[in-house]
Amino acid sequence: MSARCPRAGFTLLELLVAIVLAGVVALLVYGAAAAGADTQARLRERRLALQATRAFRATLADALRNARPARTLGEKAFTLEEHRDAAGRPRDRLSFIAAGALPPLTADADWVVTLEPSPEGVSLEAVPLGLAAPTPLVVRLPGVTGLDIRVLGMSQPREWTTRWVFPALVPPAVALTFWTDSGPAGPPLRLALPLGGVQ
Repeated sequence: MSARCPRAGFTLLELLVAIVLAGVVALLVYGAAAAGADTQARLRERRLALQATRAFRATLADALRNARPARTLGEKAFTLEEHRDAAGRPRDRLSFIAAGALPPLTADADWVVTLEPSPEGVSLEAVPLGLAAPTPLVVRLPGVTGLDIRVLGMSQPREWTTRWVFPALVPPAVALTFWTDSGPAGPPLRLALPLGGVQ
């Protein structure tokens, strides 16, 4: 009688179970890696959007802090136009003259700064005065389609108003509320203007 030797190796069923388990583990690893890459891409986009918002606000705040009154008779140093769209959202437009200070609005020229909303976002356009070949600076804040601008009036008691009737002067303070399609995008940006009310 011959003795049977047990076979060395795996059965077909054991191999199939191992392949299925390896496939499940590979799918889990791939899913986790894809979710991590997707999260990283969304965080990168959000960080870039926040950096762009900060740069826009810093440029706007610097320009407003350096807003200056008119130097010549008839010069319009600060104009505010109140507008509304068909849905009643504010779409105000602001134009003022700023003495340059920090980059990108350098001190080698005064700048005509215009702030207005558009369907692509609020844009800040600054054009240097007195240069032979002016290179305008345009900064856009995407996603913000409306703008509500209020200024602190000159009369006593001081009140916030949407009208500015002294184009040769700079108001003491300004409040800007940015709007998206769903409403205000946070609290207003309020700035005291150092040369506000000075002739």
